[in-house]
Amino acid sequence: MMTKHAYPGVFSYCRLFMLLFMLFSTAGTAYATAAAEKTEKISLQRGTEQIAVFTVEAVSHKQKLQKGLSGRQSIPDSFGMLFILDSTREQFFWMKGMEFSLDILFFDSDRKLIEVLPDLLPCDTCRAYKAPPNTAYALEINAGLADILGVKKGDTFVFTDKQRNGYE
Repeated sequence: MMTKHAYPGVFSYCRLFMLLFMLFSTAGTAYATAAAEKTEKISLQRGTEQIAVFTVEAVSHKQKLQKGLSGRQSIPDSFGMLFILDSTREQFFWMKGMEFSLDILFFDSDRKLIEVLPDLLPCDTCRAYKAPPNTAYALEINAGLADILGVKKGDTFVFTDKQRNGYE
């Protein structure tokens, strides 16, 4: 049995509005989640020898660059954060808001390792660490890993995921 509504068409407009609202809010949430969880695989290499493989969260947006890994309790040894930087500008890093120690590996635009800052500790009053000139990438990994892996200046990294979105 069909009933008549006092306001014909209101029900259908409300349903349409709710459907569109749910569609757009779900799509926005899915997009934000996907953007926040974008990961790449990189391989640290010495010549053709593979030293290690990391799953990295690649960041280039100013807000994510400023936050880095701060606020996280820890990361697995096979994980890192890769900062994609403007190599023509001075870059600074600090340990503000960090819950664990890090090694920072600095690479030039050819993805060649130019410096390692080992065992950086969390701090309350933090100093800024200046990246070397021409730094195009910085990789943050758990403290001590650079030493354990034996990474050296001149080592490189390569993206192993063929579906990347152009960080070169």
